[in-house]
Amino acid sequence: MLRARLDDAVFFFEGDRKKTLEQHRASLHTVAFQHGLGNMYDKTERLRKLCAALLQTTNLPDGAALDRAAALCKADLVTGMVTEFTELQGTMGREYALLDGEGQAVAQAIGEQYMPRFAGDELPQSNEGRILAIADKLDNIMATFSRGMAPTGSQDPYALRRQALGILNILSDGNVHFPLGKILEVTLKNLPVEVENPAKLIDSVKDFFAQRAKNMLLDKGLRYDVVDAVLAVP
Repeated sequence: MLRARLDDAVFFFEGDRKKTLEQHRASLHTVAFQHGLGNMYDKTERLRKLCAALLQTTNLPDGAALDRAAALCKADLVTGMVTEFTELQGTMGREYALLDGEGQAVAQAIGEQYMPRFAGDELPQSNEGRILAIADKLDNIMATFSRGMAPTGSQDPYALRRQALGILNILSDGNVHFPLGKILEVTLKNLPVEVENPAKLIDSVKDFFAQRAKNMLLDKGLRYDVVDAVLAVP
């Protein structure tokens, strides 16, 4: 059974390598993102804009590799390997990028974009990977909130709480800083949606992050009154 699966993997790998990631990327037009929010090619274009905005507000270096990683980050979703072995998304993108000669920085960022996948998972270690992972999660969160599908009670089908906490852990671990409100405005502006009250929506997402931050700080043993005082500052 194992040999058969490995033979399948070889078949898909050889088929995928007939195209570069750049060529695979064109097929993202056929992959839907969320209802009414375009396709995965559209999402990569939004990520390029959001990564550029994040880069302007942080102390990170030149963004050429970051822009390239954002453009190619979802291309492996349409490869035979990832279609068959979905858990390899990002991982195969990294490997194919290296084989295409895209460079270590681009490949590593593509591989780190989904981190952390679960509580206690590894965090991105490259600057490009941190920014791309943050942008990807911010886009997911704002897109879902814009559709009126914010988590309620125990219901969180898009795992937005985990993604928000992932962003906070990346920021803390990488010592990365940016103005949340300003970046949320850019994130919403990039989405192909008409929102009746953009300011109210952004405030609800900021509150969503504040609650995750509060829980994270309390889990670290900080006093609740200190946490409340800090989070009361805009």
